[in-house]
Amino acid sequence: MRKEFDHISQARQFIVDRLSDDALLGRGGRLLREGKYLLPYKPAQEDEAEGLMEAIVKVDLPARNVRAHVIDLYQIVLDHLDSTGYWEAVCAVEPDISRIEMVEMLQDAASAEHVIAPAVNREIEAHPEADIFFVRGAGEIFPYVRTNKVIGLLDSRRPVVLWFPGTYDRALDGSPTLNILDIEQGNTGGHYRATNVFDL
Repeated sequence: MRKEFDHISQARQFIVDRLSDDALLGRGGRLLREGKYLLPYKPAQEDEAEGLMEAIVKVDLPARNVRAHVIDLYQIVLDHLDSTGYWEAVCAVEPDISRIEMVEMLQDAASAEHVIAPAVNREIEAHPEADIFFVRGAGEIFPYVRTNKVIGLLDSRRPVVLWFPGTYDRALDGSPTLNILDIEQGNTGGHYRATNVFDL
């Protein structure tokens, strides 16, 4: 049964208890389930959610001997656009194109399959000391990056938690619905398995 909280700050103990569980972390030799988790919160609570994640990563989990590492999707996109020289092109045409054209341009430049997911997986591999990964920035890269595609391509040999503003549920047919910023997306594709942290 899903645990409900009026405010994300009230969920601190619940989140820490669930995400420090030995079975979830695979400390018995294998993960409890596929290690992809989603932690949704109300978009209006963004500032508090960011502060909560920092406290959990820097204080609560280390106190339980759990090492966490944070990966920022927005920073990955910015770094990619900058390193490829695409950022200047985006800035140059921004005043003259529509929002839809801008989204399409960014989708081409920073695809989930070829840019974002591989960068996240490289970051995971670069931190063998981490027991769990928190992925943030889904709201900042919406709508030009389809977060459901990123989730489907993540290396989940260690737990990965997507911390995002919005909702995650399953439709009656079992297909996942991932609504970034609470914008209804309908069926966002069933090619991944992820567990809502509040269902643990």
